[in-house]
Amino acid sequence: MALPPNPHRAALAEAAVAVLNRYQDFPSTYALSAALAPAVDGQPRIAVTLTRPDGTPFVQSPDPLDQKLANLDRQQVVVRPFYLPQMKNLWDESDANRFQTVDFDYAAILGYAQGEDGALFLKNFYFLPAEAFLNGQAPKEDGYHIPLASFNAYRLSLDPRKTFARFLYLAERMGEALEYQYDQLGFFYSNP
Repeated sequence: MALPPNPHRAALAEAAVAVLNRYQDFPSTYALSAALAPAVDGQPRIAVTLTRPDGTPFVQSPDPLDQKLANLDRQQVVVRPFYLPQMKNLWDESDANRFQTVDFDYAAILGYAQGEDGALFLKNFYFLPAEAFLNGQAPKEDGYHIPLASFNAYRLSLDPRKTFARFLYLAERMGEALEYQYDQLGFFYSNP
């Protein structure tokens, strides 16, 4: 059995899941929980399940936004990780960062570095809706090439309980961004 060429990607995706789950402590209209999802083309994916804190399924809610979110498959938002080395680049990340099809609702840009002990750690986490990620971009012959270092405005706090978190009510922000995506497209990228 061959090892994946970049095993750090799965570990970084797991670290991103842990960061997203730290935002569970701050529900508003919606609550979230994140988990690793099945890989697509060998690349990890993250599934963020959105729920109403009162437990009402979106399909049974009279709220217009909930009716739009009911079109999400299993109330899950598909998040695609992208990898941004913030150190001497040890690996070529172009295969993971280039894509042909937009099959995700959110992009998670995982800025990573190497500690003194040689272990990789999540240094920065940029979390943005697909609409903002694709803004002004067009696919080239071999797919999309998005400049990953240009999304500082979307940086999440790695621990919202300890450091300032601009997007503290993350589930609420996600609901708003998904509503925009649905209003613009009539569907979600993850579930056309």
